[in-house]
Amino acid sequence: MSRQKVAPDSQEPRNVTLFKGAIDNLIIESILQKMVREQNVVPDKAMVDQQMQMLSSRFPTREEYQKALAAQGLTEDQLRKNVERSMGMQKLLDDNTKNAPVATDAEVQKFYDDNSDKFPVPEQAHAEHILLLADAKSTPEQKAEIKKKLEGIRADIEANKITFADAAKQYSQDPGSAPQGGDLGFFPRGRMVKPFEDAAFGGQPGALSQIVETQYGYHLIRTIEIKPAGKASLAEAKPTIKQFLDQRNKIAAVQQYTKDLKAKATVETFMTPDEFLKRHPEIK
Repeated sequence: MSRQKVAPDSQEPRNVTLFKGAIDNLIIESILQKMVREQNVVPDKAMVDQQMQMLSSRFPTREEYQKALAAQGLTEDQLRKNVERSMGMQKLLDDNTKNAPVATDAEVQKFYDDNSDKFPVPEQAHAEHILLLADAKSTPEQKAEIKKKLEGIRADIEANKITFADAAKQYSQDPGSAPQGGDLGFFPRGRMVKPFEDAAFGGQPGALSQIVETQYGYHLIRTIEIKPAGKASLAEAKPTIKQFLDQRNKIAAVQQYTKDLKAKATVETFMTPDEFLKRHPEIK
């Protein structure tokens, strides 16, 4: 099969699209800034402060933060003005699109029905455990003692001397699950370390595992339920679908709002796409 030659100007439509997109973004931003001034839209000071704090917190020290600003030719005051400018435009858009329609139950149902492949649910295990901590610093003798203690707890549970939940509350050293009687809820494969995962997914519901060692220590695990892979129910998928549809409606409202503003504005351009490409032939 011969290789088809690509015409030298085959990229021109893409470059024209990029140029037009850049110009369009500049026009929209200029119009929005004009509307911000005319409507005296002022972003919330607390939100601006929070955004500035978030930006500075990305750096380990204030000195590093100041160096990064200087590298971009900015002062902190200039950065704040940029943040205020951006948040002012966003507030303008939010104020003028607050009546964007929200997704109805029927629309959520239709999206769910039309996109059944988009809501896979992996195999999941619902398990509870009791953890006695041990780490690399523990001696073999200490580890043996910890394991022996957990085996004793296991024997007491099997003999009905104590319930699993009560044993977890009393003995487990996992602060996240001990107050819930060791209950970890549902989790998919890949969430837990492999020895723990193998025991949880390989266990018979209701049965106690053998003592499982991981890098965290020793675990006694009881699998409550294994849920096979499948499709999320409508109830499970509804929050995600509704958020997506509401966001799509908001984007459409923003696009319509900016389109209406552009239609009312007087826009002058000083360079056509062809002129741009003539001045910048290297972009082809």
